[in-house]
Amino acid sequence: MNTIKLLTGLIGCLVSLHPVYPQAPYLFNYQAIARYSNGSPMTDKTIGIRITIRESNINGIAVYRETHEVTTNEFGLFTLALGSGESEQALVNVDWNSGNNKWIQVELDAENSGEYTPMGSSQLLSVPFALYANQSRSSQTIIPLMTETERLAVEDPAEGMIIFNTTSNCLNVHRNGIWYQVGLTEITRPWQCGMPFTDERDGQTYNTVRIGNLCWMAENLNLGQAVSFSQGQLDNGIIEKYYYENNSAYGEQYGALYTWDEAMNYTTLKGSQGICPPGWHIPTDTEWQEMEISLGMSESEAVKSNTWRGTDQGTQLGPGGSSGYNALYSGRSVPGFGFTGLTSYEYIWTSNEFNELAWRRCLDQASPKVGRYNTFPKTYGMSVRCVR
Repeated sequence: MNTIKLLTGLIGCLVSLHPVYPQAPYLFNYQAIARYSNGSPMTDKTIGIRITIRESNINGIAVYRETHEVTTNEFGLFTLALGSGESEQALVNVDWNSGNNKWIQVELDAENSGEYTPMGSSQLLSVPFALYANQSRSSQTIIPLMTETERLAVEDPAEGMIIFNTTSNCLNVHRNGIWYQVGLTEITRPWQCGMPFTDERDGQTYNTVRIGNLCWMAENLNLGQAVSFSQGQLDNGIIEKYYYENNSAYGEQYGALYTWDEAMNYTTLKGSQGICPPGWHIPTDTEWQEMEISLGMSESEAVKSNTWRGTDQGTQLGPGGSSGYNALYSGRSVPGFGFTGLTSYEYIWTSNEFNELAWRRCLDQASPKVGRYNTFPKTYGMSVRCVR
């Protein structure tokens, strides 16, 4: 007898997926012609076929294997249903969703004796969609991923078939015998407190944190045109700022310093927007008290003035503190003196004035408490934290 040379028609009709009968695993058809080494067909002969599905490449891990006993016709043609052979596994349990390519290896046992000869391997280009969908439907709908080449290899695609084309990064939909391409539009997640916020006025982004019932910026504001301390900030329709020691590098790290009038955008209305972004405002003294109480400060402590109050609320508000406020100890500017307090103190304006002065909060890197004072003139330069 001639030595078996090849098995033609490898991987035929792979997209002809169908459930053979109710409750059965999904199957798909395989058809080929068995030939002798001289090219003549192996007609009317019972042979053994072993099919192995491998992961990623031709030599990849075998994820499924089954055997069949089939009889060829007068042309050497045989047909089998992959998934119906003898196997210790179930075809439906193959992880078609893994994202790795699948390869099919075919082996032939010409004498049906249990000894198989490799006949060839081929990448499974078309997705066994029924199997894929069967795995996905119990959890969520997953659209198959295909390259353009793989999509074109799909024979007789079903009406309404949808795939994600990894070549074009678009959805492809099959309708009325034609493939249509649908571009993707990013679905933007609605902003919520705790997510970074971008100030559209200058493109700067700030972290945010919810403390109590309000959302606070977790960084100091750094908006406006930098001016020298000697020049001063003016009511000229331009938001102006100081950098500590007139050094922009400090501004990038610690934020800017503003006089109270500049921070309030030259209004005296409590809770006004001031120079904060739209939807945000300069916090009131009461909002600061509510935040401090939410961190465990007693109400009797919160109302004390011109002193350091509380227990560990300053620590909670400090760098890396549990509140997420992340104070920067950005210092201050003092008229007639200059800059002082960087890395040691942080001073934050409220929107409450007190005669020619204004209420502020003070944080000291050496103290666990929070200061509430109204003793500095509005001409001091301090930090701004916006709230909403």
